[in-house]
Amino acid sequence: MAIHITAAGKTNPRQPAQPMLYYPRAIQTGEVNLDDLTEQISMSTTLTETDCHAVIISLVNTVSKALDDGKIVRLGQLGTFQVSVKGTASSSAEGVSAKNVTAASIVFRPGVRFKKMLKQLTFTRKK
Repeated sequence: MAIHITAAGKTNPRQPAQPMLYYPRAIQTGEVNLDDLTEQISMSTTLTETDCHAVIISLVNTVSKALDDGKIVRLGQLGTFQVSVKGTASSSAEGVSAKNVTAASIVFRPGVRFKKMLKQLTFTRKK
């Protein structure tokens, strides 16, 4: 099935006199929640929905703890998670400390299977 796209107009805030340019934007067609995932996984395995739910919740907790410990988490074909930080500059390397950190985020890098899927996507314009 194709990913639906629409046109999203954007202006350059640094050059407001320039004409608006239009870029493709993906349209989401729904969502899948944890209950949906556990049901689908249990249908394709010998695990019960409860077992699947417990495994997913445990995975989230375990990955969270590993990231909190400063580790990179590699989950094979799923991908890799790691913590990234943003912060303020210092005039010297010695001047950088925890006080310079202004935000943290989790970076996800998709695994081989996801990268392959992304390359094979097709798109259609929704009017």
